[in-house]
Amino acid sequence: MTDNGRKHWKHLYEEIVSTEICCGCAACVVACPHKVLEMQDFDPVQTDARSPFDNCIHGEEGCSLCAMACLRLDPHIDVIEQMVFGERRRDDQPEGPYRMKTLARATDARILERGQDGGAVTALLAWGLDTDRLDGAVLSAPSDKVPWLDEPKLVRSTDELLAAAGSRYTYCSTPLGLKQAVAARCKNVALVGVSCESTAVRELTAQGIKRWTRPIKLVVGLMCCETFDYEAFMIGKVQQELGIPMDEITKVNVKGRVIVTLKDGRDIEIPLRDARPFANEWCHECPDFAAEHADLSCGGLGMEGWTMILVRSEAGQAYL
Repeated sequence: MTDNGRKHWKHLYEEIVSTEICCGCAACVVACPHKVLEMQDFDPVQTDARSPFDNCIHGEEGCSLCAMACLRLDPHIDVIEQMVFGERRRDDQPEGPYRMKTLARATDARILERGQDGGAVTALLAWGLDTDRLDGAVLSAPSDKVPWLDEPKLVRSTDELLAAAGSRYTYCSTPLGLKQAVAARCKNVALVGVSCESTAVRELTAQGIKRWTRPIKLVVGLMCCETFDYEAFMIGKVQQELGIPMDEITKVNVKGRVIVTLKDGRDIEIPLRDARPFANEWCHECPDFAAEHADLSCGGLGMEGWTMILVRSEAGQAYL
């Protein structure tokens, strides 16, 4: 414990990282004021040469921000729910509280072509950027170097947004993009992330670590059953075992099975039972399919060409 009785990197490493409960959201890296944590292979690692990898000299001296930011290490769910919903959730709300639900799809043909499950999330963000209600969106975007691997990115225009549209189903530490937003001095940002990342940014705010979340005006949560390990699934299963070249893939979707769409229009289907062994380990510890702490929770499970939206907060309802 630190001098103030709080847990720090040592406890975060022992209880969360080394036990593979860590979901790789990078909230601890974002929160670290000493810049001694970084992400490597979706795990936070301690990089200060003065400290052992499983401890931190700054933590021993009283810094606890990384541990405070973690959504797996003693999260403040009661504070988060009061902040988002104005009340604690009830036992009869397994999907989390919401004000209304609807189905939506984009009307812009470009978005329909590029977006996932009706492109509603892309359409919502495009409207915000085009009307200057948003000056940026933090989301996952295709890597410029590694095909079908995502990386955190701040987009500032609809053209940049369209280039990032769609889902890859490999994990991305999206909250890292908040550093880009703060560096760009954005004032009105939307963050799009899977369930754990929606909670991660709320935990930062609940703990008073507001420098990185102050610009966020809208949290769009993506309903998520699991994400797949890139090397094991995309390289090992899809490319090597099934013989599908990465540059021939145009889309990946999950509809009770994994559907890999190729440039020639063919769909290669992988039974979900064959894909689940490649799910990231931390996904087995996740209690939240429905992105319960977002302003708008969006997903297309069981639907073709439409996005289901659960409107959870006043901010989400006003934006929609």
